[in-house]
Formats: sequence, structure tokens, C-alpha cells
Amino acid sequence: MFNCSLLQAELLLLIGICSGYVFKTSVSQEDMIKCHTGYRDWSPRCGAYSTKNLDTTQYPTIAANCSDVAWATSNATNNYGNCFNMTTDEEYRYITTNSVPNFYMNPYCPIGLGFGYCVQAEIEGGTCQFPNLTCGEDNGPGSLEYGDVWIPLTAHYKMLLKGNPTRSDRPGDMYDATTVGGEKTVGPATGVAINGISVQGPNDAGDVSIDEAGIQLTCGGHVTPPLGNTKSSNRPKPPPGPGPKPEPGPGGPPLYHFHKSPECLIPFLNASIGAEHGAKPFIHGKVMGWAMDGFKIFSYQDVGGATPIVDECGGHFGPTDTGEIEYHYHSRAIVPYHLACQGPSLSNCNNTQHGTNYCHPGCGADVCVQPGTDEGALREYLDQWDPTWLDKYTTNNYKESNFKAIKRLFKELIEAL
Repeated sequence: MFNCSLLQAELLLLIGICSGYVFKTSVSQEDMIKCHTGYRDWSPRCGAYSTKNLDTTQYPTIAANCSDVAWATSNATNNYGNCFNMTTDEEYRYITTNSVPNFYMNPYCPIGLGFGYCVQAEIEGGTCQFPNLTCGEDNGPGSLEYGDVWIPLTAHYKMLLKGNPTRSDRPGDMYDATTVGGEKTVGPATGVAINGISVQGPNDAGDVSIDEAGIQLTCGGHVTPPLGNTKSSNRPKPPPGPGPKPEPGPGGPPLYHFHKSPECLIPFLNASIGAEHGAKPFIHGKVMGWAMDGFKIFSYQDVGGATPIVDECGGHFGPTDTGEIEYHYHSRAIVPYHLACQGPSLSNCNNTQHGTNYCHPGCGADVCVQPGTDEGALREYLDQWDPTWLDKYTTNNYKESNFKAIKRLFKELIEAL
């Protein structure tokens, strides 16, 4: 008989011998580690997770000039340059976007004007791949005197209309679209927001969260470093000898994306603008995006304005803004910001991580259900796939009140410290 405590994490990850859980992802372990640990070079980050040979004929179109919009001429009269189109069929959601936000962004330097793009964790770890790149200099398209601005990029996303929480391979890799039947052209996307901007993981530059890296974000997002320069003066010299040489700037010009909660979007403003101006902070949050596994991502609050009681992935079962019970994620101000894995977590989130563990503390059980959720309605929802699924796992005491649940969880967290 195996002693699980003696098995290495890699072995657990591959065969799940102790719990019966088998982790699956569509990329190699090397590529997964690079993506999860925030490794950056002059190639597109997390490129292995991008769908290859995508058939774009199944996707909706956007206007031809959406690829030519410029930051300098984008404003409220033209939706700030944003182009977004979505269609659905009986099974999937299809999204085409030009990756431009529908709000104004200032020229951006991640560390400061005149400084570089590598955070301290990358410098100390020896993984900074563009030490000669300085914000505010001419680094090609998207780089201005006072910082970087977005450049449009046509992107495609395909995800299930209805995720299946009873899949045997849950929890899954937060970056993986292929395993759940999805597609995407932006590798580090864990989902996409309602305005077409990709929602990416909790880290970006090295194996530390956005907050720990000290990266300041407006509306939860920023642009990638300008790596589309056709001039090679800022790039590391290629190794000597024969063999193919890297093309200049394959990483591309600055791409706008979210990491943290995009609080300037309507789903968040619905609760934050003040009661006198119509804010409704005591209703369930609104949809702010969709994860690659098909489950919805909602803004902060749960029913009655309560704090969502979520699992290690960042999701839970419970009624949404429509009153229907389903598994879904919530955006939050703390790591993992949106999701750390494709849930439910079933106490296995740590097996989906490589490098820093960005899992949420969870609710102390395999399955997390929002307190006050009707058990009969929950079972009816799960009956679509497996009527016995809920009985296979432990659950939090979701029949107790929200106040008692939060008080108990707080006590357990204090005792665990």
C-alpha cells in the first residue's frame, strides 16, 4: 500500500494514485510549468495553450476597421475602439474581439517611466529575458514617450454554453481550453470578459501574484510589454553558430488584458456607484465573463449581498442572479482574483498548480455550496449528469445561515494559522 505523504507532487499530479483523481491537461509538463510560473521571453506567453489551426469560419466577424483602430483616436464616440461579437449554437459560445477595452486607459509603465519590464522576482531568479527594454523609449508599435498603449489583436474564444461540474477530470488546469472542448488564440487566457478582453491568471511576471509583484492595475488590467519591434537592438543576441535565428519581436506589441477584477465594468458598477444612484449591493452579482470551461464568472457579491463561500478554485454551487442554481465563479479582490483551477476543486486544487500555489483557502470541504441553497434544487441541477455525484464528496454546512458560515470559516482559518 502506498504512503501518500511520501509520494512526490509530480507523481500525484500524473496518476492520482492516492485519491483516484487523475489530472489532465493538453500541454506538456514543461509548457505548463512555464505558463504557471509566469515565465516570459520574446515569444507569446503560454503559447502552448493557444489553439493551433483554428477554423475561424465558425466564429462571428467584426468590422474590418477593428484591426486598424488606434489608441490616439479612440474615445467615447467610437466605444474607445472596442469591437466584440458573440454567437452561440446549441452547445458552444463563440467570441471574436479586437482585444481593445471599451474604456480609456492611460499610457502604462509597469514599474515606472524610464524603468524596465522585469519585476524583482524575475531579476533575482535570473529569468528576466528583456533587460535592455525600457518603458518610454521607442520599442516599436504601442510604445510612446509616456508609456505603452494597446494595439488591436483579433482574438477568438470558444467555450461550452453549460459546463459539467461532475466531470471525472475536475479540477482542471485553469489555462486549458482543449481538454474541455474549447478553443482560444490567447494562450494565457483563463476566460474572457463581457467586453471581449481576456481574463488571465493571478500572476504575469514571474512566479508571484500581481499584488506581490507590485504591479499597479487600472480597472484590473494592463498591457503586455512591447515585444513587436522589428528592430533587434533591444533583443538579446542569438547564440553563435548555425541554426535558425529568432525573428524580431515574436511576442507582439502591447496586448490589453485583465488579471484582477475589472471594477469599471457595469457588473461591478451596479453595486458600487452608491444607493442614491441606483446601486444594488444586496443582490447577487452580475456576469462579468465566462471561464474557458464554460462556467460563468460573476462580480463580487452573492445573494443578499453576502460573501460567496467558494472552493479552492474560486467557484461554488448556488443560485445566481437569475435564481437558478449552478456552479459558477466569483471575481474577488484577493488571489486567485477569478479562478485558480477549473472547478469544482474537490480538495485537489494543489494538484493543478506548478510553482506558487494560487488556490483559494476554500470552505473546508470537497464541495462548496453557498449557505441557504436549497438542497433539492441543487440535486436537481446535478441530476443532469450524475444523480449520485453529490454523495461522493464532503460538503460544507450550507444549510446554516451566511453569518454563521462566515463566522465558522473565520475561526477555522485563525486556528489554522
